[in-house]
Parts: sequence; C-alpha cells; structure tokens
Amino acid sequence: MSRKPDAMRLLAMARPDSLDRGSRLSADDLLSKAGDEPQTRPAGRPSRPRSNIMTAIRIATVATAVTVVTAMLARSTGTEPSTSHPVSARTILLAAADRIETTSAATGRYWHSVGQSMAVGAEGRAPTGMTPKMLSYQVTCTHEVWMAKSEREPSWLLVTAQSGKPLAQADEVIWRQQEAYRLGACEGPGVPSIGGVVPQPPFALRLDDQHNPEVSYPQVGAVHVTTKQVMGLPADPMRLKEVLQGRAWRGGYPATEELLYTQATSLLSQLPTTPQVRAALYRMLAGLSSVKNIGTTADPLGRVGIGIELDGTRQIIIEESSGRLLAVQERSSDRTGTLTSWTAVTASGWTDARPRLPSRIVPGN
Repeated sequence: MSRKPDAMRLLAMARPDSLDRGSRLSADDLLSKAGDEPQTRPAGRPSRPRSNIMTAIRIATVATAVTVVTAMLARSTGTEPSTSHPVSARTILLAAADRIETTSAATGRYWHSVGQSMAVGAEGRAPTGMTPKMLSYQVTCTHEVWMAKSEREPSWLLVTAQSGKPLAQADEVIWRQQEAYRLGACEGPGVPSIGGVVPQPPFALRLDDQHNPEVSYPQVGAVHVTTKQVMGLPADPMRLKEVLQGRAWRGGYPATEELLYTQATSLLSQLPTTPQVRAALYRMLAGLSSVKNIGTTADPLGRVGIGIELDGTRQIIIEESSGRLLAVQERSSDRTGTLTSWTAVTASGWTDARPRLPSRIVPGN
C-alpha cells in the first residue's frame, strides 16, 4: 500500500553526514572554523564580517538539503517533468470520431445546414472578340442548404446575403472601367456551385436537377447522389474509402488523398451523414499520410478549435469538445499562404420544417 512520504524523514535522510555530530566535520565545526579566521588580512582585501559568513553557510546548507528533498519528493510522487510531444493529427481525428459517434441519430423531413463562405476569384468582361482585363475580387455570402430526405421533394440552396468587392485598388479601377457589374456568386468549400450572373439576394437554387446530374448537388466523388445514398454510406472507414475512390474513378478523377479529403470535408460540412458515417470519415482522414495537426486555430468567425491540414493548403477546424466540424478553409500554395476560400458551418441538423423560398428562383445549374 502506497502512502505519501514523510517530509521531515526525507529531510533527515537528505542531511549530509558532515553536518551530524560525531562526524569529522560538523556544522558547528564549520561555523567555529569560520570564526577562527585570522582578523588581519593582506592590504586591499576587505575583511568579511563573521555573521555574514555564518549566514551564508546556513543558507548553503539548507539549500543543499532542500534540493535533495525536492528531487526525492518528485521521484516518490511521480511528478518528475517529462518531455511533451505534439499530438498527431491521427490522434486528434480518432478522438473526434469517438466523440461524434455518440451523438444522437435524429431524423426529419429536411437536413438543414446554415453557413457563411468566402472565396477569392478573378474575372473580366470585354466586347466580343476582345481580350478582357482580369481583376481579382473577394465574394462573401450567407447560405442555407435544405436537403430533402425524400426524393419526391426538392432540395434547395438559399442565399440570404452576398457581396463582392475588388481585392485591390488596381482591380477596382478595372472593375469600374467595365461598368462595375456585380462580382461573383456564392462560393466556398463544400458549397453548391451557382456560376453565372445571379440576382440580388435572397434567392434560391434547386439542387437536385436530375436532368443535369454531372453538375447537380450533392456529389460524392464527382458523381451525383441522393440524400438516401449519402445516408447509406458505409460506417467502416476502409469500406467508405473504397466507395469514395470508386465514385471518383467513375467520375473520371484520380482517387488521390486530395480528392478524398475534399469529399470528406464536403460530407462533414454540408450533407446529412449519420453520426456513424461522420465518425468513419474522421477515421478515414486519420489514415491519410499527409494530414498534419496545426494546433489550436481560430476559424474565420473567431471560434477556436483544432486545425488539421492536408498538403499545406487545405484545412479543417474541429471543435475539440464535441468533434463537430466548424470550418473548412483553403490557402494559396505559395509562401504567403493567403486564405483563398472558406466555409464556416454555424448550424446543422434535421428538421420537419420546410424551407421558406424567396421570390427569386435561379434556374438549375
């Protein structure tokens, strides 16, 4: 049976033999020896008061004993300092999988996801036959995704706010020369692509256009899927990886780690996966060779989580306490690492409510 060490006993054990009576040189002997020091000293060397010498010896004696006892207490209580190592991305992702797997598997009429996005783009306009001057711009938007559980009901993207602006003064000059048209659409990682000229928000876009499945939303591995198929993805990480790779090949894309990462983040951020499938997605990501833990990271909305990075450009931010995904973001591959796009998820879950569609409906993709 273990017990706490007796501090006084440890002090006694730590006391050097030379400080005990009967030893060849006791503490009193040291003090006496210091007192017998000749009072006359060579010229130029100041004498040191006896009391200062005695005080110094006492301080040195106590310091030695305390140092020894501190070391012994550390060993006996197991509090010795240890070398810490950064937690791996694999460990972070596996812990997130364990947490998110235990959440309730609710259901409803629609999977409703709310988020904000930003993307940097470039475009230019000119009369037919002329090469336009290109300008860089930034577009931000607030959006909602309504994925119908039943194929008999439509799925929708609602854009409730959107704004675009030139990135630099030179871009603004070009933009005004081209008649200051509306810049960009609602873009960002995992957000359904709109493209073309869009009206002022709010507006809605139907997502499940079966007449144009190659660009319809949602997609897994560049192949259009239904809500039922998303919810039916396997909860085993190895089998899930095989399914995503197979869909990528079917869509004409190589099944690289980059594509797997992109598909996983889209499924985690916007689509109605079950808690078990979300856990499998994290476990699949944990098995990728290029994932890296970049430590505590604030997302674009200021929420703090753990950042996991792929190949230096793609990042996800995970809330440590719950394992839920807060944001997906992408950076430029040059040395500046400029943030080029992001999507932050502010709410998601099942609901029996129906979307309130605005008056403006954008034609299908």
